[in-house]
Amino acid sequence: MQDRDQLLKNLADILVAEMRSQLRIAGHVMTGSLSESVEERINNTITGASIEIWLNNYGIALDQGVPPERIPFTEPSGRGGRSAYIEGLQRFAQLKLGVTDQRESLGIAFAIARKQKEKGMPIAGPTEFIQKTINATQADVAEFIENWAAAIFEAQIDLVIQNIRA
Repeated sequence: MQDRDQLLKNLADILVAEMRSQLRIAGHVMTGSLSESVEERINNTITGASIEIWLNNYGIALDQGVPPERIPFTEPSGRGGRSAYIEGLQRFAQLKLGVTDQRESLGIAFAIARKQKEKGMPIAGPTEFIQKTINATQADVAEFIENWAAAIFEAQIDLVIQNIRA
């Protein structure tokens, strides 16, 4: 029987691999940064253990979506200025669409911003890759729970046997 720590690590690895797979399926692979950021953290406590899956903050916005009223964009006043949001969309146009001309990529960025202000982000709606990861790993989680319970039971039996011998 595998020890409890190895069981946790195995399940964590399955969850991370599935989340990365769901990110690919959803098309969130532009630079690979989001997928590379997915990592597990295993927390052992006196009362049990937990697995946390961490990823870059913007992954939550891609997963759950951002409603139109929360899109940080208003039509330009013509005064110039800078916007991290527009710069990010411009970088998106350059990386995802391969647009090399600065002026053209800026125009695309504004077009995307206008559409997101109208529809939200992502424009097609939330991708829900986190829930899809949970759904896809239900059988693995159930198997983990069975193995975890067996490992605990086995450890308790071993402890009883050692106390009898003592």
